[in-house]
Amino acid sequence: MSIRLATAQDPARNAGKHAAGRGLVTRVRVLAANDNGAVEGIAGSAFDPVLVAALRHFARHGLDAPRVAHAEAARSASEGNAPVAAEWIAITGMFDRRLAAAAKRELLPA
Repeated sequence: MSIRLATAQDPARNAGKHAAGRGLVTRVRVLAANDNGAVEGIAGSAFDPVLVAALRHFARHGLDAPRVAHAEAARSASEGNAPVAAEWIAITGMFDRRLAAAAKRELLPA
């Protein structure tokens, strides 16, 4: 008994090949994204420092991270440390925008 391989006949795929051959479809140049070097002349890390801090905070506290970040913002604001409170509010905003907006209204002076 012989085994025969038959290729799939897909009309959409064949139409795409013909369209590309006629120049109806432009080729897209795909470049690899690389996160371990300078990006477009920007030296240093390509990551947002608030995002990195939020991910580390989430790794420590899990799904309770927004509540803990809000509590840290409130604690920092009560101690009079507005820059640290603003950082904690930014971290809270990565998880829950409404909670961060409420904290910004309540904790930071206008």
